[in-house]
Amino acid sequence: MDYGLAGRVAVVSGGSRGIGRAIAALLAREGASVVITARTRADLDEAAAAIDAVAPGRVEAAAADMTDPAEVQRVVDVARHRFGPVGIAVSNVIGHVIDAAKEGSGPGAGTFESMPPAEYRREFDHLFVAAWALAHAALPDMRAARWGRICNIGSGVAREPATHLPHVLPNVVRPAVAGMYRIMADRLRGDGITVNNVLTGSILTERNRAYWQWLAGERGASVAEVTEVVTAGIPLRRMGEPDEMAAVVAFLCSRQAARVTGQSIPVVGGGSAHL
Repeated sequence: MDYGLAGRVAVVSGGSRGIGRAIAALLAREGASVVITARTRADLDEAAAAIDAVAPGRVEAAAADMTDPAEVQRVVDVARHRFGPVGIAVSNVIGHVIDAAKEGSGPGAGTFESMPPAEYRREFDHLFVAAWALAHAALPDMRAARWGRICNIGSGVAREPATHLPHVLPNVVRPAVAGMYRIMADRLRGDGITVNNVLTGSILTERNRAYWQWLAGERGASVAEVTEVVTAGIPLRRMGEPDEMAAVVAFLCSRQAARVTGQSIPVVGGGSAHL
């Protein structure tokens, strides 16, 4: 199916690895020109070379901190100058990073009482401000063209908090991002711009593998035992692949998905309890 992405310009944050890289690669293969961004230049250059091998001339790498609105604006300007007006914005900024050197400090580990205010603010910057800033910077181009696609890579906890795990930070902030996107979709409904939140769950990325290793240490179990428990809780009985997330995002960015907006779409292998 032709998604109608030829000639479109996309910015994908967190594009050097995992889900972001898979999204950028698929958009480029579908004919879009893509600027990928992340903090680590070496990772970006390696990802850009791999994407350029399958979509020559349609990828640019720009190292940046996407929690800083000024840096976000700079990346969008890079895309404009290199390829043209931006029509697709995919925010894929991770939140609380696992630090194996700190006991019990996995992704948002800690109770409501014990997590210090600075960590809540940091999570808000990573998950909320980064998503807002990319949409805000790209909107002038989208409004001028009366066409645009805004996507955020979120988490299943945006709809169903994982209260059984020590995930206080994403449990609190992810729903706020989904709410913002829902409001954006309503405000932009007459401008030809769609806004959607894609919710992940147990995707086979480097970060998740590191998380399962951390969780195994917390529980005094093997990684195999932890992942077996995780898989058993997924109706499809398997982890997801980054390419499966990318396929959903590519469709949402297509001309065929023009009526899909304001949604938080779980890609969790049937694990969502919502109707």
